[in-house]
Amino acid sequence: MTDSASKKRDPLLGAAVLKLSLRLANESEAPAYRFVYEGVLRDTGLTEADVDAYIEKNTEHVLKVVRGKERGEI
Repeated sequence: MTDSASKKRDPLLGAAVLKLSLRLANESEAPAYRFVYEGVLRDTGLTEADVDAYIEKNTEHVLKVVRGKERGEI
C-alpha cells in the first residue's frame, strides 16, 4: 500500500471539492453534476447541508484543494 493510499480519506472534503469545483465551472445545474453529486452524497451518507456547512467553515482550504495549490486527502 502506498503512503497516499494508507492516509485516511475525508469524504466531506471530497464532496466539498466536487461541489465547489463544479460551481466554479458553472456546471452546478447540469444533469450530470446532479447525478454524480447526489450519488456521492448517498454513498457517503452526507447531506447537502453537511457539505455546505463544511464549505462555509473551510472555504479557503477547499478552494486551495480545488485549485491544486494544496493537497487534500479526498
